[in-house]
Amino acid sequence: MELLEASAREEVPDIYVNSVRIGVGLYDFTFELGIQDMPNTASAERPPTRTLARVRMSPQHALILAKLLNKNVAEYEQKVGQIHIPPEVFTELGLAEEE
Repeated sequence: MELLEASAREEVPDIYVNSVRIGVGLYDFTFELGIQDMPNTASAERPPTRTLARVRMSPQHALILAKLLNKNVAEYEQKVGQIHIPPEVFTELGLAEEE
């Protein structure tokens, strides 16, 4: 019990991110979480991203995370309504809208 009480007192960073880069290796997945600045409307360049955290996990953990995230997004959409994403975002990421 003492370990849990000590953990509760530790400062845990609370950050907001709007960007994620995913790296895949044979033995792990790496998620670089960051903030992408607002685009400069005069420039066609992608705005820079500042990495705030790097999270690494096993492929097994990444698979469970993906399944839990899908489950929670589906439950959110049932309660709140569909999350609308512009089609060009899917195209840019190389994803099908149904995924």
